Amino acid sequence: MSKNQYYGCKNPESVSYLEFGSLNLVKGEKSIWGYWQDQTAYDLYMFARYSRDLFAFRKFFDEPVKSVETLNSYVLRSAHNKLMDYIFKYAGMLAVEEGSVVCECGSSLWGWIDEAIACDHVFFDGKNVPKIKGFRYIGSDISELMNSGAKAFHNDTNMEFTTAATISEMVSDIHGCLMQNSALFYGLSVSVRYAVRDAADLVNIADQTTLSIYNRLSLTYDNETAVLIYGTGKNVYVISLQSLMEGLRAKGIHAKYCTANMQYERDGKNTVRASIAISKDNDTLSRFIDCYNACIDKSKEIPGVEAGEWRELEHLLLERR
Repeated sequence: MSKNQYYGCKNPESVSYLEFGSLNLVKGEKSIWGYWQDQTAYDLYMFARYSRDLFAFRKFFDEPVKSVETLNSYVLRSAHNKLMDYIFKYAGMLAVEEGSVVCECGSSLWGWIDEAIACDHVFFDGKNVPKIKGFRYIGSDISELMNSGAKAFHNDTNMEFTTAATISEMVSDIHGCLMQNSALFYGLSVSVRYAVRDAADLVNIADQTTLSIYNRLSLTYDNETAVLIYGTGKNVYVISLQSLMEGLRAKGIHAKYCTANMQYERDGKNTVRASIAISKDNDTLSRFIDCYNACIDKSKEIPGVEAGEWRELEHLLLERR
């Protein structure tokens, strides 16, 4: 992989870096022992960040009391410190068939597996652990190191990998190596903003996947994709809600959004972030929402957990602020 592949361009507006050193508090001096940037910085930082979470959740497996409160204490110390985020992914796994293919946009050492097992111990006494371990996983991190680490940490799990930078390339890779559709496609807010290009990408996934779910998907009320530059210097894409709705409607695909945990104008004027579930099969969509709501109901005493309502995606157009 090219060292610059992370950025997707030869002349980024800014660069990401990782620095290790020390501060002498008496002399007021700073020493730098190591400095990395671009892909190397990403690899070293992300590998440490997510492997730490993975080992923490494995430690949770040994907790004598696996309560939602205990789980949340681990979640609060993790990279994604919202219990609702973990429940969202976990409910998607419960909603699809055992032994099917699941893929995440930005797989991050596939900590998803260990997080889901931790959730299952809390919400269903571990009865779905064999199902979680039995999925066929497609890792889609932009780092070869992260993908190699995911395989090493889960050497008894069926895994294949892609380092594709865009969702369309990712879907092409999945079909190229598997010759079959995935049952579940998951994307977290920032990972999707990097990888998506327009609404057609998500419509294409929905057409080839049993269930696709997006945690805080970035949408614009404007008619075209908005292109922004993040602090990394890399472009991110905020897709048109209207275009997404038109594409899904044309193919008869169902979509709903959750009113909980929404964020307005975080990606500029006329934008919203909302958690969305999409499926051609209404029963699958309902099964996902039922699983999600059941877990949320058991977590309602946890600070920051919101129940919310699941509404038809087209209603989001009517709620423009």
